[in-house]
Amino acid sequence: MPDLESSYSRGTVPNIYHPTIELNNKSISTILTARKQQLDVVLREISDVESIMDGIKNFHQQLVEQKEKIIQSTTFHKGLGSALWRLPTEVLSHIFHYCLPEDDMSPTSNQAPLLLTRICRPWRDVAVNTPSLWCQLHVEIDLNRAGEEDVMECFDDYWEEDVEADDRVWQQAAFFHDSWLTRSRGCPLSLVLWRYPSTKLLKNLLQPYMHQISSLSIAFPRGAERPLLLLEGLSTLRELVIEDVESSEILDITKSISQLPSTMRVLDVMQITLGIDHVSSLNPVLAHLTHVKITLLHADALLQLLRLCPNLSSLTLQVYPSEKTLKPIMHANIQSFHMGDCGGSMMAVNLLLANLFDALSLPNLRIFKGNCPRDRPWPHKQLKDLFARSKCPLESLIFTGGVTAEAVPQAEYLALIPSLDIVANPGINVFW
Repeated sequence: MPDLESSYSRGTVPNIYHPTIELNNKSISTILTARKQQLDVVLREISDVESIMDGIKNFHQQLVEQKEKIIQSTTFHKGLGSALWRLPTEVLSHIFHYCLPEDDMSPTSNQAPLLLTRICRPWRDVAVNTPSLWCQLHVEIDLNRAGEEDVMECFDDYWEEDVEADDRVWQQAAFFHDSWLTRSRGCPLSLVLWRYPSTKLLKNLLQPYMHQISSLSIAFPRGAERPLLLLEGLSTLRELVIEDVESSEILDITKSISQLPSTMRVLDVMQITLGIDHVSSLNPVLAHLTHVKITLLHADALLQLLRLCPNLSSLTLQVYPSEKTLKPIMHANIQSFHMGDCGGSMMAVNLLLANLFDALSLPNLRIFKGNCPRDRPWPHKQLKDLFARSKCPLESLIFTGGVTAEAVPQAEYLALIPSLDIVANPGINVFW
């Protein structure tokens, strides 16, 4: 430690007005030069010590990482003694199916099946070679954001080219989706087409797999060019959900739906409103349908629908009120009838439902579910008459939308069908 004392520091601090120590400029300059040299030495020593400390920190971090790798390796090799690693491939593949998300089909690296490819090489081999794990896919391609690098890296042949940003995002997304679908190896596909930059580009991407698509949920972007391309070539389609479409294109869409193959069984068009002309334009595919979810502009469109859907077993319906008188109609195969919320005033809705129930006969009905808002009239008499007239084997009567159990004349329904299970769910407003 250098001696920092001087003849000046040992004395009283000088007073510029009443000096008690005679100042010598040359002596002070010498002291300052010495202090600068001393400071330079200390700074160099501090730098040397900091370098040593950084080296120690880096070495410590390396040791910590090495420790973690040793622990991971130990855990892995201990696990090799577990029966899990001796499971036959078929059993492990079956277990992997229970890891798939139930609803969300969006591909993410922290969910199966992609997650299963990142655990270890044996699991990756099983996952990649199990086609049924790759049969569901949610397509949402947003050119305004970069691709999901961690998702892309789940594929061995991941690459990136130096191209324009939009083209790079599309090329990466196209490569990813094609790689995913290739792993399905001909199995039936369930696809959700939600967001995409070009109908033509998407159709080119999906073209090799169109014959595999058995379930398709699709939203048509505003202003999309030639949206009907995506409804062509679906030779094995069983289920179609239309999420969104411009009103000016509804008729063209329904005409395209009418040309779908005889394999079609399920149609969901709840998100668009169809009139009687739209319903008529859906023929001949309606003849093959067993499950329909639909929103109708008028009740007479429902009668047309029932006439054109002889094999219908499940119907979920929303219909807007009208004052038209409905002709009686009987449908022999409907087993499940879900009546949704109807827009309009309370009296108009009540009149609509009363007229509708008066017109229908459903001799095979087993489940009826109706949206019955709290404090809104509901035509229970006409509904009971429907059940009595139909002589149906009704098992469940469910009311949603806010109605309380006390507001439902349960005794009258039970007098008609003693074995009937009646449920009122006041907290539930929707049922599909």
